[in-house]
Amino acid sequence: MTRRDAREAAFIVLFQVDVGRMNPETAIRTTLGNKEPGAGNLAYLRRVVLGTLENLESIDDVISRLAIGWTLDRMGAVDRNLLRLAVYEILFLDDIPVNVAINEAVTLAKKFGDDESWKFINGILGKLAREMKDD
Repeated sequence: MTRRDAREAAFIVLFQVDVGRMNPETAIRTTLGNKEPGAGNLAYLRRVVLGTLENLESIDDVISRLAIGWTLDRMGAVDRNLLRLAVYEILFLDDIPVNVAINEAVTLAKKFGDDESWKFINGILGKLAREMKDD
């Protein structure tokens, strides 16, 4: 499993927790199935899933502030959870460059979202990146 695969799995887990109200550990086991992620990728997957959930309130506050005219419950579940994952990576993980977090979220949005998802996600994450650069 590559880091990209682990990131995709983390998104799927967050989606299952959000939409299906699944327990995070159960969602991780279900998502991985018989796949062997490798120790590093399993650690990354657990770190981003549990870290996102532990910081969900502050992450959602950032998304709500940047997504002018949108509420979290009005966003599609794919978009909402991709944003949560990327915002967590950007704000809480120093070892992942901002542009990598944005590009990976856009790639996943093109795969899982609708035709406009990647533009929406890129716009919000781009605002966050510009804010961070200005600070």
